[in-house]
Amino acid sequence: MDPAQENQELKARLHAFAAILRLGRDAFAAGDLTAVGVHIVNNSRTLLAYTRSVLADLRGTPRILAEFAQPEVNQHTAYAQAVLRLCREITVGEAPVEITAETPPPGKLSSRGEAAWHELTAENRRLLIVPLRAPAAPFSKKEPFLWILEYADAIPPHVNATLSLLSADFGGALWLNTPRKGSGFWRFLRKITPMRIFLLLVLVFLISLFMVNVEHTVSAEFVIRPKAVFSSYAWFDCVVKKCAVQDGDTVKKGDVILVYDTDRMSFQLAAAQAAFQEADAEYEKESKASFTDREKLGQLKVLALKREQARIAIAEAKWYLAHSQVRAEADGVVTLPEGSADKLSGRALRQGEKQFDIFTGSGMIAEVMVNEKDASVLENPPKVVLFLHTRPELPIDVRIISERFYPELTEQNIYSYNLKAEMVGKVPDLRYGMRGVARVTGPKVKLGYYLFRSLVLWYRGL
Repeated sequence: MDPAQENQELKARLHAFAAILRLGRDAFAAGDLTAVGVHIVNNSRTLLAYTRSVLADLRGTPRILAEFAQPEVNQHTAYAQAVLRLCREITVGEAPVEITAETPPPGKLSSRGEAAWHELTAENRRLLIVPLRAPAAPFSKKEPFLWILEYADAIPPHVNATLSLLSADFGGALWLNTPRKGSGFWRFLRKITPMRIFLLLVLVFLISLFMVNVEHTVSAEFVIRPKAVFSSYAWFDCVVKKCAVQDGDTVKKGDVILVYDTDRMSFQLAAAQAAFQEADAEYEKESKASFTDREKLGQLKVLALKREQARIAIAEAKWYLAHSQVRAEADGVVTLPEGSADKLSGRALRQGEKQFDIFTGSGMIAEVMVNEKDASVLENPPKVVLFLHTRPELPIDVRIISERFYPELTEQNIYSYNLKAEMVGKVPDLRYGMRGVARVTGPKVKLGYYLFRSLVLWYRGL
């Protein structure tokens, strides 16, 4: 195998393994049982490539705990009822169970169970049922938590290997947030009164307000921009006849970018030249006649003005024709407002309307837009780490090169303080216009300051 290809494959596996670890860690940090279920069905799709996913809770009254891409679960839909019916009647082993229209589910099914099986596997859909067990729990054919993954085509070969790692963490996170009966815990609570617990918590909280330091971190949006941008605007109302470049092309100074339609202006030039020749001929005629007829002298002034007016019209038409080709004012990469030369051709432009941009220079910077309500993090030079939307697992360290100490209105109609930062080190495949989330960290603050500041901002936003 080619060493470069082998290294690329190794990196892909490491990224996949890191994603598995991150999903498991986030499941334990979800907070409650419903949040864990929503995390499982929504955030695992990148790794497992399913088309649909639900998590069934079979404890007590069976219910759908979470469903993929649904903020709230409707327990009464036909799909939810079919999933619950099938999960109640099947038996599962230690490994995930694959069910298709030709492969019946394990266990004895009733007529309603068979109807649910045929409904869920219609149109060649495949189901993969994964039991999510508690850590170190004994094997049971009836598991309280079943994760159902739906595929439109064949199940990818890497899914089973990935599930062997994910199911253990997901099962542990679910059972960690499942209420359990514990007599020892309740006996401990009988020794102290609720009031004492409350007073102790209040005392600990008050001490923490002045003693505990917390990291002051906020999130902000950023966009990758060039160090310098040249923008071209239309000098007059016109129609674009041809765009000589494509979006993203590299141009040199003086290259033709746009060509205007000059047919109308050519006709105006011809008309102005004809008017000039006519006025000039009349002027010459009346000029000769004025030697014998003094009354012609007054008419000569009018003809001279008409000839001058025609000359100005000729100069105006020539000026328009001379500016009918728009050239690049600097070297760089051209970006078109419509994103395509075909869409720009034939378009009418108003005076002052932007025609194109040229990204000059070879460097790139990140413009970080910190929301005005989070401006307290900028009291001292903050630490900024960038995460691109296309590669959220890769942190990008930057160095702040400039700050604007006044808020600006962004495209989302939000006032923000803009920071310009330069990437430290080389970032592969970085392109203009890329966006992401910046983690802006200021100096540590006391817990009291952090909490009361958040409460004041929350109250102000009501």
